[in-house]
Amino acid sequence: MSTQRTTGAAEEPAGANGDGTAAREPVRNGRSEAAGTAVGRTAAEQETADRAAAVVAELAGRLADPEAVVAVATAEGNLDRPPGRGPLHPWGGVTLAEGHPGVALLFAELAQDDPRHRTHAHAHLAAAARSLSAGQGAGLYTGTPALALAACAARRGPADYATMLDRLDTQVDTRVRQLLTAEDERLTARRAGVSMDVYDLILGLAGIGRYLLLRADRHRTALTDTLTYLVRLTDPVRHLEHTVPGWWVPDAPGLGQESHFPRGHFNLGLAHGICGPLALFALAEEAGVSVPGQREAATRIVDWLLSRQAEDLSWPAVVAWDDEIAGARPGPAHGRTAWCYGTPGVAHAVYLAGRAWDRGDWRLTAADALAASLDGPQALVDCGLCHGWSGLLQIACRMALDSGDERLLARLPRLAEQVLDAYDPELPLGYRYADTPPGLWAPHRAGFLEGTAGIALSLHTYASGGTPRTPWDAALLLS
Repeated sequence: MSTQRTTGAAEEPAGANGDGTAAREPVRNGRSEAAGTAVGRTAAEQETADRAAAVVAELAGRLADPEAVVAVATAEGNLDRPPGRGPLHPWGGVTLAEGHPGVALLFAELAQDDPRHRTHAHAHLAAAARSLSAGQGAGLYTGTPALALAACAARRGPADYATMLDRLDTQVDTRVRQLLTAEDERLTARRAGVSMDVYDLILGLAGIGRYLLLRADRHRTALTDTLTYLVRLTDPVRHLEHTVPGWWVPDAPGLGQESHFPRGHFNLGLAHGICGPLALFALAEEAGVSVPGQREAATRIVDWLLSRQAEDLSWPAVVAWDDEIAGARPGPAHGRTAWCYGTPGVAHAVYLAGRAWDRGDWRLTAADALAASLDGPQALVDCGLCHGWSGLLQIACRMALDSGDERLLARLPRLAEQVLDAYDPELPLGYRYADTPPGLWAPHRAGFLEGTAGIALSLHTYASGGTPRTPWDAALLLS
């Protein structure tokens, strides 16, 4: 089916060699001299890192050709069958989750050490640009912002993708204004209750705000307006004769959960909850961007999160309205222990806040919670970034390398081995997505959030022994 294009094909990066690649940088021990600091490793740990690097190379080979990737993702029988909807392939075209922009993030990162991968990043960006239709500007993970973030990650200089980004940025500005205008009307009218899609990372202003921060020179006003709105979102609201946090969501967190959340919920998840704005506040603060009330809003969120932490240091995914009103401290969390929901994502947001405002107590609380979570039962059934082992690995790598916490550093090899042990070279994309319950989800997924591209990125972080050199995990609000 044809679509109306708004950006045209992605232009070739400027300053490249004739084949679209840049001149190779000096590399020492498999890492560019510009790379982050590597962690000292034992022989066994280095063997695991070398194994991870080999798997990343294998996966990159399977993802390099955009047409081949689409062929696997849309093969007969590789179908999602979500309740209430017809079967569909797990490929979205212009999305970070399951599309070309997310795969481009992998090759943008790999190109830092092997510039030949710039050709592959460009091929996926061009495929995404050809598929982008008019008005397809939603949140960070869909449409215009998704392509813009991937293009930013692939740049090696200000001239790279400049024309395309100028066009995309105009549409991003329009989307931000739409969301902010609607929310200003709601807040001015004192109507309690916010939609997750308005403020979260995936579709809302926390995610778009992270892109605006990457392009703060172009989007300074939109960025500060977004931060100002998110500060307002933390103001308490009155509903049903109770005063509650302003991020109260009147709906259930997911389809089929309405009976458990008849009066809505308060979402803690980094993907869909208040930890998204918290992480954005902290990252903006560290980048020198602050608005009135920003620190106070972050403190308000952290104080609430700490009041909802269980005695075993875990955090729940959500808090129901009735539980919030009762004020009881929750019991141990038994749900997801992942990036999207659960203790790891919450811990990382709290850690970022502690780092931004020099709160050692917050940083220690976050590290303690993550360490306890890594030693507890893991409700993980696949290797994806969203709710699988590679997301847990990326969070642990980030916090361990930044904090130097020996407990976290010691747990990295085991997390990497969990991801590596699931690799199956006989599978078309190396990994199989969790099919639970059987027949519900497509097994072969190429994308960033739940597929092979994201798994490869996390393994690459571990293999390198340093932090990412492109802003790919800004898409997870980890940086």
